[in-house]
Amino acid sequence: MKDKNVFFNPFRLISPTLDSEASRIEELYETPPADVTCLEEGLLVMCSKLIEMTDCVRKSLIVSDNAMMGRCDILGKEIHDEEKGLTGDLVCYPDTKGDVLKAIVLFPGRLERVGDLLEGILNVSRIKARDGVPFSDKALNELSEMFSLFSETLKIFRDVLLNRNRTVLEHLLTQQHKLAQMTIDFGLAHEDRLLEGLCSPRSSSLYLDILDSIKGANAHIKEMSESLLRIANSPVPSQTN
Repeated sequence: MKDKNVFFNPFRLISPTLDSEASRIEELYETPPADVTCLEEGLLVMCSKLIEMTDCVRKSLIVSDNAMMGRCDILGKEIHDEEKGLTGDLVCYPDTKGDVLKAIVLFPGRLERVGDLLEGILNVSRIKARDGVPFSDKALNELSEMFSLFSETLKIFRDVLLNRNRTVLEHLLTQQHKLAQMTIDFGLAHEDRLLEGLCSPRSSSLYLDILDSIKGANAHIKEMSESLLRIANSPVPSQTN
């Protein structure tokens, strides 16, 4: 019996015969971006690369590692290339119409923007290392907690794309609200540290850049999650043969 929590796959409107499996996604991870032309698989690959990129960025804030930063640069470029290919294919697709397709046509671009924001944090890491800007233990603990929740959010979002479970999607939206509140709370705590003289203006600007980037990245994932929830709550559209 079909699970009532599983909503229809909107990506099948474009690739109705695709039988996507996690094992194939792992295969595609090392595939050149130009070779990943199926929207569903491309989005899953982009999510996986954003998860790895998040881990690299988090570590680079603690230890300056040129090899790790270089890997992050490669991931960022691949995400840019994959967005161009996927969005180009969508725009050229003859049946790209209707509310569902209008919603998912923005997904590659939103994931690319998440990558842009992570690249911004990578730049903060490079400035921090170059200028020897210290972060307090409190700030590093906050960032560790925030990156952990953001990484979890990305993983849940990838799972929703793959399995389209309504319960998991609703949990994802709860986690996104929690992360948004966390960025606000940490911003206020940081302001107190600055006023008390416990944080230098130089480290303050870098810390706030990171908070703003995570806040923006979370907002893009939230927009896509809300689009999927609207799709889940809508009648199933007919598929084009």
